[in-house]
Amino acid sequence: MHPTVRTLAGMLAFAGALGIANQLHAPAEAARTDWPAEADVLYVPPPGYLRAMSVGYREAMADLIWVRALIFTGERFGSTDTNAVERYTEAINDLAPRFRRPYLWGAITQIYGGQANVSRDMVERSARVYERGLEQFPESHELLYPYGMLLSVQVGSTPGYSEAERAEHTRRGADLIRRAAAFGADPLVRLQAATLITDNASPQLAIQFLESQLAATEDEEHRRLLRRKLSELAGPERVVAVEAIRKQFFEELQRERPYVPDNVYAVIRADTVSTAP
Repeated sequence: MHPTVRTLAGMLAFAGALGIANQLHAPAEAARTDWPAEADVLYVPPPGYLRAMSVGYREAMADLIWVRALIFTGERFGSTDTNAVERYTEAINDLAPRFRRPYLWGAITQIYGGQANVSRDMVERSARVYERGLEQFPESHELLYPYGMLLSVQVGSTPGYSEAERAEHTRRGADLIRRAAAFGADPLVRLQAATLITDNASPQLAIQFLESQLAATEDEEHRRLLRRKLSELAGPERVVAVEAIRKQFFEELQRERPYVPDNVYAVIRADTVSTAP
């Protein structure tokens, strides 16, 4: 066959295929609009399949699913399918475990993006997402604080928990909030943590916590509260002692390593002291 004839035949075949595809597209699109909303979750295969489908581009696949998840929940805000949210979150977490934001999104959406009434199942789904996030980011106050609030506040108003379970979750939640404060949460969280520790911990543990916070924090309003609470528990002389140690530390920092951040110098100094003869 002449090359020109072959080319014309190929072009005609391609045009015919486009015509057939165009004819099939409209009915397929119309049929798609009649699918129930729940069918969208079928687009999220189990994580094991997604790893293979990504052909090595796991982060790119996670980004695509993340965008689809935001659209899915945005379109259904107030009546989000919590099963779908869990599927999306698990898929993203498995493909890109160091992608931090979906952990927070998945956990919060389980509680506040679904039905008006929060169930124990929703709380436990949310808790599982926070736990996965903390496996990757154990010092993230962005995850620690809302998880602590979920356990210490939301569990108390959710049916299906025994009194013993509520008490245990409240204790765990308070511990998570204290950890959030220790790892740099905003001043309001640190104020809440200071109150929790003085109300619920042993006196010596409360004193140790307040001393560490007073020595580390820069916020003056927070420092004022810490001074008052520490003075109530251990006496004003303990406050004076902590302030003196803090002052000595910063004078030493300015003298020895003024170009090093104070939190870094604390580590360097600790290593130097621990290895000194």
